[in-house]
Amino acid sequence: MPEDRSLDDFAEAAPAGGETAEAGGDDAESDPAESERDAADANALTDADDVTPAVATSTWHTDGADCDRCGERVQRRWREEDVFVCADCASW
Repeated sequence: MPEDRSLDDFAEAAPAGGETAEAGGDDAESDPAESERDAADANALTDADDVTPAVATSTWHTDGADCDRCGERVQRRWREEDVFVCADCASW
């Protein structure tokens, strides 16, 4: 197996003079409409209202927890709709 490599080995080198790769050098003219679209795209990506929060698909308790269907005390339960159930009650 080859040696580990730094992430810097995979990154593109930044152009000289502080230019960005998208700017295209000194010949590029800035387009205000493009800048507005880029800003709108960035805002759309960070709009928290459109993001569905992650939910746990299972739980594990050292002392055990009651199955929401049968009431048996188990260490591991899986999410099924809005409840956590034991392996016997899971619908797989």
